[in-house]
Amino acid sequence: MIHKVRPVQVFAGEHQLTCPLCRNDAFLERPIKLNTTGMSFLNLDWANRDADGFICTECGRIEWFLNNGSLRVTKL
Repeated sequence: MIHKVRPVQVFAGEHQLTCPLCRNDAFLERPIKLNTTGMSFLNLDWANRDADGFICTECGRIEWFLNNGSLRVTKL
């Protein structure tokens, strides 16, 4: 089955995320693993925390966030 990926808009509080490079406001969302040396040494990379990654749909720049509950994501 092929899943269609839909762009999202991201808000942190009242501020909308825009790409600092091209000023686009549409992003693709994906988790990004925050690898640490110790966990990699023990082959436990899967146990590391994730960050929320947002990839600009225009230029491909990646923005990372530790989601502490302040992010709001809406599908376009």
